[in-house]
Amino acid sequence: LREECQRLKSLEKSYLREIAKLPKGSLQQKRIKGAKYPYWVSSHQSKICYRYVGNLSESELKKLKEQFALRKKYQMLLKDVRQNKKQIEKIVHG
Repeated sequence: LREECQRLKSLEKSYLREIAKLPKGSLQQKRIKGAKYPYWVSSHQSKICYRYVGNLSESELKKLKEQFALRKKYQMLLKDVRQNKKQIEKIVHG
């Protein structure tokens, strides 16, 4: 169990490193006068910030979407790892 706890700790660190490399936020489409425009939405100091990204090419927008999806995936995996680590630490120390 101690080995599993150590493995989960290293996994947690690697997920945190990967999450730090990826951009925060999401892409949303705003409809203005009937036309759709892509915006990068993120929060900064408890404020929602919208940044127009329509000047990016389709491939760059696709890459940005993939990065947001990958960040979300890593965050879910990190949550699972932390829950498992917490349970194992209770067993080992309790």
